[in-house]
Amino acid sequence: MPTNKFSIKIITKVAVCLAIIGIAVTGVYLLSKQIKKVNVTIKEKKEMDFLISNREEVNNRIKADFIKVDPSYEQKINASLPPVYDILPFVDAMDSLAKKYSVKETINFNQPVPATDAPGPISLMKIQYNLTLEDLNVDTFNNYLKDFENLPYFASIDSISYLAGSKSGWQENSSINIIGSLYAHE
Repeated sequence: MPTNKFSIKIITKVAVCLAIIGIAVTGVYLLSKQIKKVNVTIKEKKEMDFLISNREEVNNRIKADFIKVDPSYEQKINASLPPVYDILPFVDAMDSLAKKYSVKETINFNQPVPATDAPGPISLMKIQYNLTLEDLNVDTFNNYLKDFENLPYFASIDSISYLAGSKSGWQENSSINIIGSLYAHE
């Protein structure tokens, strides 16, 4: 019987030691996972700090490169983004296109809204417009679009629909409706 009690004591002490070792291993494993997470987070923060600290230097380099290519780039960009409540130069450009191709034009604008699709350092506003062109065929419209693309404004065409004037469709004079967006600064 004394050996039996001795065996039970040894087995209990071994079981307690194994339990303590198991708890320690689990603790070390969980702590190593936390250390890895913290290490990744610290690495990401260091990268972000590096990028932010070098942002001004990079911006200055980009400006210098733009000036090498085109010294008047800032003036062109400023002219491309008219003030939100002075879009008359854009309207004049659209009128000139209509006159150039001898088409009747009607243009309407919606209220300006913040341009969430164009984030950046400048607070941009988006002004949706609805343009109706009448009495033009496909060739005239093609040329009109080419000239529209060369306008010095940040403007987009979101949709185009047409109503044919006769059974000949595009080949004859038609009406075309364009919905687009003009970007402007506040």
